[in-house]
Amino acid sequence: MKILRNYSLKNNNSFKIDVKAKYFAEITAPDELSEFFAKNNYEKEKLLILGGGTNTLFKENFDGLVIHVNNFGIKVIESDNQKVIVEIEAGESWNGFVNWAVNNGFSGVENMVLIPGTVGAAASQNIAAYGQNFEDIFISLTSFDIKNKKFEEFDKKKCGFQYRESFFKKEGLNKYIITKVKVELSKKENITTDYHSRYESLESELKRISSPPYNIRDITKAVTVIRERKFPDWEKVGTAGSFFLNPIMSKKQLTELQKKVPGIQFYPIDKLTYPQPDNPNFKYSDYVKVAAGWLLEELGGKGKWIGKVGTSPNQSLVIITQKGATPEEIIDFANKMKADVKKAYGIDLTPEVNIV
Repeated sequence: MKILRNYSLKNNNSFKIDVKAKYFAEITAPDELSEFFAKNNYEKEKLLILGGGTNTLFKENFDGLVIHVNNFGIKVIESDNQKVIVEIEAGESWNGFVNWAVNNGFSGVENMVLIPGTVGAAASQNIAAYGQNFEDIFISLTSFDIKNKKFEEFDKKKCGFQYRESFFKKEGLNKYIITKVKVELSKKENITTDYHSRYESLESELKRISSPPYNIRDITKAVTVIRERKFPDWEKVGTAGSFFLNPIMSKKQLTELQKKVPGIQFYPIDKLTYPQPDNPNFKYSDYVKVAAGWLLEELGGKGKWIGKVGTSPNQSLVIITQKGATPEEIIDFANKMKADVKKAYGIDLTPEVNIV
């Protein structure tokens, strides 16, 4: 691992902010970590573990050490008639892994196609999309404990998965480096088509491109169409996808909110699923998640611009930027979105994007 000084991070974040890291090092093989931290003393430096940078907004130069996870590899380590267990290096593209799985006929991730970022970040963020959840396929991961300079295995319980959360986003933030992830995929196609939103559903998209019985390739194609319609290409414009988390509230709060926003979409709080409001999943829960994008859209949030920062014309939760937009402009715009929602609904939005 070579150490670079005053390294530009412009190509390491999807907002394309041209900030510099005091020190920058890249992992291409996990074994490098033990030697690197044995020979180099960076304990007094700020640390940032960076994957694809597609969920990161740099507000200024990073005065410390950025470690870029950039190791690659996918391999089947167990297989039987029903399932496969796959080990993926953390630097692998998540979307690349999804396409690998679909091309090999393995089910469990097809609804999560086209999510930018790495496999390591997928584990850290506990990603979910269109009715599928990362934690449902997860078995374990390997991470490097920076303080104790040793590798450690994490099972699902130790990872502490919650909605868009894990141990690695909280207590373990920038203290552990995820190097490998192990998941279980099915050889039987377990199709999930429950996704529905204000304007579309996965079922309706599937009907346009195929006919029943649907397969995992159909699912991937349909989700790709939906995502490309809703989300801009981060390689062409500055963006980090959905900027805010869906807020969690009590059913009593939901009842009050529905008076202002009739028909607002809401979900169970444990995982990303799309049951109808009369589904038993809601009956015994005191809390729900509501669609943040819906709230913003009600306030005219689609395609709204201030200077070089705006929202997607197709999704009010997605902040996009023009060339030359500064971190201050992006943060000011996001704070304005938060303030508008707070004033209208009394709800505090929490950024999903990691602001550094």
